[in-house]
Amino acid sequence: MAKAPAGNGTKIKKSTNGCPNSGSGAHTSSSTAASSYLTKAQVRAAIAAIDTSASSKLMSVARFRAFTAGIDPDDMLQEAILRALTSRSCPVGLKIEHFLMAVMRSLASAVIAKRERDEPLLREACNQSATPYAPDEAYEIAVRAEACRKALEDVAGNSPKTEGVIDGIGQGLCGKALADFGGMDQAELATTRRLIKRRAAKVWDEFKDLDLAA
Repeated sequence: MAKAPAGNGTKIKKSTNGCPNSGSGAHTSSSTAASSYLTKAQVRAAIAAIDTSASSKLMSVARFRAFTAGIDPDDMLQEAILRALTSRSCPVGLKIEHFLMAVMRSLASAVIAKRERDEPLLREACNQSATPYAPDEAYEIAVRAEACRKALEDVAGNSPKTEGVIDGIGQGLCGKALADFGGMDQAELATTRRLIKRRAAKVWDEFKDLDLAA
């Protein structure tokens, strides 16, 4: 029995072709996609070979991008390198210097965008006027500030070394670090600290007499 023709007289033939989306070339494989980017080891090796000196083109771009973003150029370049080694992918065939320049441009743009978002809030906060002190409170604060200034002068005794020790103590230094900061040996430091304690005790008594001690 002959096959029935189609309605328009054309015989329907069974296709022998497979699905156009089947086979190894139908879809981009993950291995092919991955091979279009440098591996992290390759990125690390490429970065190790580039010039990052102060006179290099890369550092010049870092200074420009850092200027627009208001940050340190070294920080800008180091952050770009960190991103290149972690979260960013460098295409094969792109020079690593150009890749880092693009990353720095992206970083600067992000900083600028955040600053533009935050500026209205900062302006609003700055425009809020602080509650002024009452006249008697303002006077008391001024008196205390002047008394503290004079007390520090009395304890230091116009000695640059003693001032250095007081400053170092305020920065949390002690021992040899404090002696080096004050420009003296540890024996002289011990003598100076005893002198400071005697003078401070006297000043504190004066504070109590003036009813200015906290």
